[in-house]
Amino acid sequence: LRPTSPEAHRTPTLTLLSTAHTSGLVLSTAHTFRAPLSHRAVVTMEAKDLVELDESVIQTKRRTSPLTAGLLLCVAGAFAIAGSRMGSESSSRSKLNAATPSAHPHASSHLPLDEITASSWYIYKITASIRPGKDLLLMDFVNRYLLPDAFGMESVGCNSTHLGGDYKVNFTATGSSSTNNQIHWVNGPILNGAGVAAEWVKKILMATVGTTESREGMGLVYDSDKVTSNAFMHNKVQFYVPDLDGFAKKLDTAGVAHLKRKSTVASSSSDSTPVELGHLSIPVEAKTYEIVGPLASVSDAETLGAYDEWSAYECPSCHKLADDFETLQERYFVTDNTTTWKDSDTGEVDGRPQPMLVSVHVAVSSSQTLDDMRVDFAHLQDYTRAKWVLSTSHDATCKVASLSWESMPGVVIKYVQNNHDDLPSKDLLTEYEEVWADEYEKTFYSESKDHALPSSANWHHFLDTHIGITGTQGDDGGYCDDVFSALSQGLRNDAVGYATRDESDEVHLYVGYKGTTAWEYNLATGCSTDSISFGDICGCVAENAVNVYNRRMDTDVDSCPKPCWATDDGTRDDDECDDDSSSVYAHAH
Repeated sequence: LRPTSPEAHRTPTLTLLSTAHTSGLVLSTAHTFRAPLSHRAVVTMEAKDLVELDESVIQTKRRTSPLTAGLLLCVAGAFAIAGSRMGSESSSRSKLNAATPSAHPHASSHLPLDEITASSWYIYKITASIRPGKDLLLMDFVNRYLLPDAFGMESVGCNSTHLGGDYKVNFTATGSSSTNNQIHWVNGPILNGAGVAAEWVKKILMATVGTTESREGMGLVYDSDKVTSNAFMHNKVQFYVPDLDGFAKKLDTAGVAHLKRKSTVASSSSDSTPVELGHLSIPVEAKTYEIVGPLASVSDAETLGAYDEWSAYECPSCHKLADDFETLQERYFVTDNTTTWKDSDTGEVDGRPQPMLVSVHVAVSSSQTLDDMRVDFAHLQDYTRAKWVLSTSHDATCKVASLSWESMPGVVIKYVQNNHDDLPSKDLLTEYEEVWADEYEKTFYSESKDHALPSSANWHHFLDTHIGITGTQGDDGGYCDDVFSALSQGLRNDAVGYATRDESDEVHLYVGYKGTTAWEYNLATGCSTDSISFGDICGCVAENAVNVYNRRMDTDVDSCPKPCWATDDGTRDDDECDDDSSSVYAHAH
């Protein structure tokens, strides 16, 4: 039921050399497809049983025997035949049993996936890892050049930290917009994989700005006046503002390395007159953050010539905003700000508009596929009701797979595969993807010399670069356990490693899909977290879990210990904080 390596178990597939259309199944020439979720057989069990099973599996690599492979092909054929016979008797989405009856009084095992999963899902955070020790420098940089500060800098256990910036958007997840719509950056010096993650940040910086050094006394402002557009810059977050001027002036005055580009959108849905938009693309560690706004709002006429059209090798179509100018403006102004932006130098209200999220881009090398049946796309469609669209540039050098949700108008996730011959760092991106795959293999499927933890108790710092999506599961959270059972079983079926953590009655699954961006499914609310998770995150141990910390330190705490500098609520003993050698921080390290 839980494969111990990606090769050990795959969802049955079938390759056909003809074209046919059946209910919920499209078979195309020379393409291999999985059986649709609505036609898959799934073994179900209670959520607590999944963890018990996870505990019992020895983490050693297995190979599928020829006999098993043959059986899987037979099963796939049966699925295809069943799909052709079901016709109108089943919907295009799942009728699978999500789980056997759970402890929750409203839980049910015999409802379609449509009924137990959240009807609306929301992107609530976008997170990236940074090099160890760069957190204070980045906190200043974010507030000064990108976004209003979200919560300062917080310890997520010992000397591991995270910090954030607030964006606005015309929807919000469960809870308040001020605690959800955020960009996070994670500094996790002792987390598993922190070293390799930091080395790749350096490689990406060298490819992008030509240095890993910052200017003295200027925070994280890189000591460079040049940015090389390359494959890694397709890993980016894109924001819209109605006035670009303040952002451009801040960047230019400080000499912050960034790209200036321009594109156009239609004036409105009924008027195709183009409106020019300026793009300010700002590299920050391994990711790019881009502020987009009307070029006419830039007051310094002498700088307008620096805004170049996107070159052919940069995949111009993927950078264009999806909406017309009238829609962008209207959406921006009807959406409330989530915070008051204070200038980090003066403490006064900052005059720049709070950025509004419009898209997240994921760079994809030529070694990957972008069809809608690849595992991450299939899961996002099956479990979160995402819509998938594939587009190809006129010269066929660039493909973009876009994911969108009815619950999130104006926001799109774009997987960008740029195969242009002139694009720098294409091969390095492929190598980067291979490193992610190798690191996930070691994290989730290799036998550990140090412990016998179940697979989903583990962690890798690459998981800290993720897109977080959340929704209140069916029956106002009553089916949360059932959804966890279905989703975790689906991940096992497709041999995808994941880590399970919890916060209050929410369960968070951090999923290591193929590529250089993970996904976090935040199942809210009403999950029975005690039996299916490993506690909240805890940066005091490499596995980033408070329950693992308890095992290792022989303690029984509900939350991860924090150093004295991060505790200002009066809960720590003054004498303890006077001597770091006796502090929890020193003990944990």
